[in-house]
Order: sequence, then structure tokens, then C-alpha cells
Amino acid sequence: MITVVGGTYRELCIEPNHNEIYGSGLRAVKLLLENTDDAINFYTSGNSFIKSHLSNYCKVYNKLSTNVIDNDVLFTFKYSFFLDNPNIYPSVNSNESKNLVRVKDKNVICFGMLDSNFQIDAEKVVFDPQSSCAPISFNDSSNAKELVYIVNLNEAKVLSKKEQLDDILEHFFCTEKVFALIIKNGPYGATLFESKSTKYEIPVFKSSNVFKIGSGDIFTTVFGYYWLSGQINELKKCAEKASKITAIYCEYGAYSNLFKGCDVMKQLKNLKIEHSEIIDKQVYLAGPIFSLSNLILIDKVRDCFIDMGIRVFSPYHDVGIGDSTEIAKSDIVGIDTSDIVFAIIDGLDSGTMIELGYAMSKGKKIVGYNKNENVDSLLMLSPANCVFHRDLTSAIYHTIWNI
Repeated sequence: MITVVGGTYRELCIEPNHNEIYGSGLRAVKLLLENTDDAINFYTSGNSFIKSHLSNYCKVYNKLSTNVIDNDVLFTFKYSFFLDNPNIYPSVNSNESKNLVRVKDKNVICFGMLDSNFQIDAEKVVFDPQSSCAPISFNDSSNAKELVYIVNLNEAKVLSKKEQLDDILEHFFCTEKVFALIIKNGPYGATLFESKSTKYEIPVFKSSNVFKIGSGDIFTTVFGYYWLSGQINELKKCAEKASKITAIYCEYGAYSNLFKGCDVMKQLKNLKIEHSEIIDKQVYLAGPIFSLSNLILIDKVRDCFIDMGIRVFSPYHDVGIGDSTEIAKSDIVGIDTSDIVFAIIDGLDSGTMIELGYAMSKGKKIVGYNKNENVDSLLMLSPANCVFHRDLTSAIYHTIWNI
């Protein structure tokens, strides 16, 4: 049996359309139910709607048992697109009191929750705090004989109150006394630390589509399952397996048959990308900037690249609006000094098309987000080194992978 502790929330996304009840906890449960024969014990909190929803799960999956702590709040995460930072309703601060989830078991996969605190006593725990703003320390309320933290770099910095990697590792191995630490790094993969001096780079595996919502939950759950079940003893192999299965999830956005997708796994391309290798690379951001919706999209895409540690030349942000001749000269310099062009194709803006034509003449790589335009409209770009994606998140990730 594996016990999962985590939140159950509503997830909404505008593009692509997504309206589901998951959250980290229920997503982990769904993945395990669809891919293993193990009994799953799920601890979460929720209102009457969540209780009814989970009751239906139990009718479908007879190996599932649930423990739902009463809570009047159903949090909703609303995204513009999958890589966007979500708005959370109601405000997290408005949920003043938090119930306590108490768990005593052998093997636990635990996710931090917005609506509840936890108290866990277990032999082995995989813990994913799920918050870059206010992550909680596992050892503040719980204990485990063997504890593996899975965090992103921001979470690691906030939890340790340190900026340098050596200091972060000192905190986790000496203060938190972890058995191992995994730091996830988005399109660059992850790093597994078995001690302060022993580390392994876990590659990301390239998928043509990037269904981003829940991908971190999938990684944590797969790693946790193979380590906790004892099917794979080496932590490195558990992490590599998790990375592969996460890539399959990102490709299809589905939960069934992910653990048995051996043929698909063999086709996955291992991308060994070090952020340090591309830190000096630059993306040129091409797209229309004439309406509020144009500007919001440009600004959000720029933020995504910056959050991934990539330099961006954005004509709107770096040149501004003014004399058209001077703007054109600056934009040309921006293309010349950039390593790849990211283009928003929808609308076939004339200025964007001119930028792409110039980039093509310079042999620049081009990745475009094209949701609506017919391929025939882009005929003149066919000789270029360019790829177009209908999904914005996928286009952003492939820009990083091709820079």
C-alpha cells in the first residue's frame, strides 16, 4: 500500500481548454490507480462536492480508500495557458484556519497543501512542498526515517534561506537530514543529490507536445512509487524513470498505460541541457504590439523565458514606441545578436513577418506559436529553419530546447 497526502483542487485553463478536479494529491492518486495494482490510501481535505467526487472514484477503483478532512473551501487554479502563473481563488490568505491531516503509515508521498497542514509519521516519505512563496518544512511537524525532498530551485532557496548551492545542500542534508534531494529545473531536467558531494544530472526527455499542468506532480509520484515500492533500488534510476514517464504524460496529457509505455520510452530523445551552457543565449521575441491583448501576451511570454533563465530581446520592452526608423534599426540589431527567434504568428502581423523574413535571411532558427493561421499563409517561410506549434507552452519549451 502507498499513502498519498495532498490537495484536491479545481484547475481551469483558457488555452488550451482545461476544466478538471485534480490538484497534486488527486493527480498522484489517479496516476497510481491507472498504472499499478497497489492499494492507495488518500488523505486530503475538501467540501461536500469534493467528498462526492472522491466517493465516485471509490466506486470505480475498489483499491482506493479516502480520508477527507472537512473543509468549506474549494480552491480554483486559473491559468491563461499552461506555463502561466495561475490566479488562485479564493485568495489563499482568506483561508485563515487550516485543518490538520494526521497520517501514520509506512510509505507516504506527500504534497504541500493550501487548505490543510499535515502531521506525518512514516518510514519512507517523498515530500514535494508545492509552493515557491511559502513552502513549509517537513520536519516542522512530521518525521520520517528516510526523507526525499523534491523541490524547484526557488523552493530550495526559500526553505533553506540560502542563495548558494553549497549552503542549500548544507541545510537539507544537515538540518532537514534528508536521505536525498532532487532539485527540478523545468526544461533543463533535474539534479539528484545523494549527499552534499554526490550528484547526478537527470535529463529531460523531449516531447513534441508539453502538457505542463501537473507534470511536476507526475515526476514526484513516479519517483515516489518506484522508490517506495522497492521495484527500483537506485535513486538515479527512479529519477530517470520519472523523467521519462513525465515526458509521456506531457506528450498526451493522459494517465493510462504510462508505466508500460516501453516502446514510447525508447523513442524519447534524451536532452542533456545545462543552463550554464545557454546562459548567454538570447531569444528575439517577435509579435504584434498594437492592442492590450497583444501586449499582455508578449509580456507573459517574455516572463516565461526570463523565469527559465533566458535573456530576451523584446522590441516593445527593449526599444519601445517612437521613431519607426530608429525602432527598425534597433530591431535588426536585436535579431542579429539573438540566437533564436520566437514568433507569435496569429494575425499575420506585417512587422512580425518582416522580422521573420530578415531572420530567415540570416539563417536564424525560428519557433512560432501559430494557433489559427493556415500553413499556406506561411509559404514564404518554408525554406527557413522554423517550426510552428499550436500550443503556446510547447512553443516556449521547444525554443529552449532548440536555442
